[in-house]
Amino acid sequence: MRAAVTLGVAGLLLGGTAAAQPSEVTRRTQDPERLAPLGLLLDAGVPGGAGLSAAFRPSRHVRLHVGATHNGIRLGGRAGLTLLPLKGWLTPSASFEVGHALCGDVEKLTRRMADTSLPPTPSMERVGYSYASTHLGIEFGRPERYMFFLRGGLSWVQVDVPDVRGMAEPFLERLGTEGAQGGRFYYTMPSAKLGFIVYFG
Repeated sequence: MRAAVTLGVAGLLLGGTAAAQPSEVTRRTQDPERLAPLGLLLDAGVPGGAGLSAAFRPSRHVRLHVGATHNGIRLGGRAGLTLLPLKGWLTPSASFEVGHALCGDVEKLTRRMADTSLPPTPSMERVGYSYASTHLGIEFGRPERYMFFLRGGLSWVQVDVPDVRGMAEPFLERLGTEGAQGGRFYYTMPSAKLGFIVYFG
């Protein structure tokens, strides 16, 4: 009698496990094409410099990103959109991005230039700029985990240079008359970007 009860309990347990297995398989394969929606993007290029951004994929073919940049002199920020028309490990891409790099502080520049033991201050230390870029490129990798990308295109840049003609004469001599004059300038330039993104979530 005891042996029969033991066999019956074992049968119920095995049956329950067998019934649970298909359900588990169903859950796992419910959406085999699901992609991780979140990512971390690292890249370098012109005119933004090096950048680190958080990325979000609302769908397989659209990716948004927002983050920080550094051009070697100043911090900045950016936001962008990338369109990916194809599935698989290789796809063309079209991207649009806007960004801004902060300009230098005039008081800090004055102190910096007052120290004659340092080399002359490059004009880029005074420059802040905003830009809008449009790029075409390719992406390759495993879209569910990581992708590498290479892009090229055009950027429209607005450059803001502070006017420092009110500084003391010794400082102006180091910059020159034209270098001390500020202003806002616009130009178009070729641009490119290389980077990768890791997905999670």
